[in-house]
This record gives sequence, C-alpha cells and structure tokens, in this order.
Amino acid sequence: MLRERLLPILQKYINRKDFKSYMLLEGSSKISFLAQGEYNLNYLLQTSRGEFVLRINTASQMNLDNQIAYEFQALKLLQNSGVTPRPFYLDDSKKAVPYGLLVMDFLPGEPLDYRKDLLLAASTFAKIHSLEFGEEETDFLVKSDRPFTAIYQEAASLLNKYFSCSRADKGIKGILEKALLKAEDKIKEEEYLLQEPWRVVINTEVNSHNFIVNRGYDICHLIDWEKPIWGEPAQDISMFLIATTTMWKRNYVLGPAEEKAFVNKYLESLPEHPSKVTLDTRIEMFKFFNYLRAISWCAMAWTEYTEPGRQLVNMDTFEKIKAYIEPSFIKRSLLK
Repeated sequence: MLRERLLPILQKYINRKDFKSYMLLEGSSKISFLAQGEYNLNYLLQTSRGEFVLRINTASQMNLDNQIAYEFQALKLLQNSGVTPRPFYLDDSKKAVPYGLLVMDFLPGEPLDYRKDLLLAASTFAKIHSLEFGEEETDFLVKSDRPFTAIYQEAASLLNKYFSCSRADKGIKGILEKALLKAEDKIKEEEYLLQEPWRVVINTEVNSHNFIVNRGYDICHLIDWEKPIWGEPAQDISMFLIATTTMWKRNYVLGPAEEKAFVNKYLESLPEHPSKVTLDTRIEMFKFFNYLRAISWCAMAWTEYTEPGRQLVNMDTFEKIKAYIEPSFIKRSLLK
C-alpha cells in the first residue's frame, strides 16, 4: 500500500540536515503511520521537540494546483483561534517525496462524541468563526458568494460521474435527477443570503473524526483543513448537524433538543453580529444543499471505489457510501 511504500522515504526525509535544521531538531526522529483520509495520509512524527503530524496529500478534491500549500496557508490563517493545528513546515516541491507535505501540531485526544461533546464543538466553531481578517489575508481562499449555486454546480459535476458510469443503478440515477431538479428551484433562496452576507473561514468537512477532543483540558480542536473556503458560517453549522455527517463515523442522529442546545451555545459564544438573529433560518436553508452535496459526493465516490486501481480504499467508508445512495435514504433526505 502507498502508506507503507512511503515510510522508508519519509524516514530518510525527516532525518535530512535541512529538515532537522528548519524544525530545530536534534538526534534522530521516527515516523509511523497514523491515519488516512480519502485523499491524504497522516503520519506521527516523533522528535526531540515532541510529537507532530506529517501530512501528505495524494490528490485535491478542490482541483487545486497546489493543494498542500492551500491547506498550509489556511492553517496559518487560523492559528490564533487556539482550536486548530499550528503549521510548522511546508514542502510542496515533490522532489525528495513524490507528494506535497506539511508538518503540523499533533493534538492528543479522541474523535468527537455527539453524546458528550456537542457544546465543546459549538465553542470550537464560534472561536473559528469569530476570527476577523483583512481582505488581503483571505484573498487566497476559494470564495462562496453564491453558496447554493456553488453547491449545486459541484453536485451536478459529481453526479455527472455517476450518471456516465456504466455500473451505476438506473433507478438511483432517476432519483438523483429529480433531486437536481428540486435544487434548481431552491437556488433562488440564496437571494436571502445575498441581502445580508455573513462571511468567515469555514471548514466544509465537519464530521466527528475531523475533531479531536481532549477532555482533560476541556478543549475540542478541528484538525482537518483540506477544503476551507470563505463562506457562510451556517454552511458549516448545518453540515455538522445533518444525518449524513453525524452517521458518517458515529452512526448517530441528533434530536431536535440536541440541535437547539448546540446552536444556542454557538450563538452565546459568538461576538455580536447583525445576522445572528437569522442563523436558524440560514441553517435550515443550507440543510437541503448540504445533503445534496454529501449524497452527490457519495455517488461519485462509489464510481471510484468500484474502479480497479484506486490507491486509497477504506472499506468502512465504502459501506457508508453505499448506504447514502440507497433510494430510501436519498428520498428521505432530498425529496420529502
């Protein structure tokens, strides 16, 4: 597997003089596999200065020319939040290692548990969404001025891969086509957002395992920043709450009382903003489009997972992908 083939290359890399000098390391360092995502590999780097995460991108979901640099720059932007990993090192040359890599904080803890950590997560979102930046600081970020249009276009592009796949189920294709037609009609709702735009750095991938909770210090970090954009905070909050997110790793669905408690804590933790009173409305509007994007991504990913030669295969993820494109699930989420 790729993660194993890279280990000897990375072991040599982290003990090079230039790397050790930049990271202020003494003696020899060790590296071991930690975790993987769909398009990244994460290794635990043990050094004289403590532990770090060495992260490698194998592809870009955002179709960026330099995915790892984008992620590094986003982490630099967010480092004063206190709830995101601090980045320390970037190598996007792809010379000594055939993929771009960065080094960031290793944050000990456990993935978020919706039964225990909802209010901590709400505070984490508030700390990130409270950060203020000059326009020049966020110029590099992908912008989402018309978020429903952007999500619809992304979903349509993802679904094209499913629609054109000879292995795809015809019945599921028909249901997804109906969902796209409904989305075309609902896009007009984004005019409400344009009347009073609310823009912050959002993560766009807020499933439970992208959070690390350290209960000893009563803090929750949002650690995976592969796809940040400059967009509506309600997009992240809505995505955090919907079933495609909560079921992804935890097989849990939030009840109305839990949703309300989470949103109330988030609002209490935010500084004053004129759009706070409209957050509930914005969240509800985003739910349909976040479901659409999640299900469309699963349809696209299904074509990749069933294609021979894929580099990264996570069978737990594949099982969830199949569940999310079941006709009953699509209808319940998008066509009710």
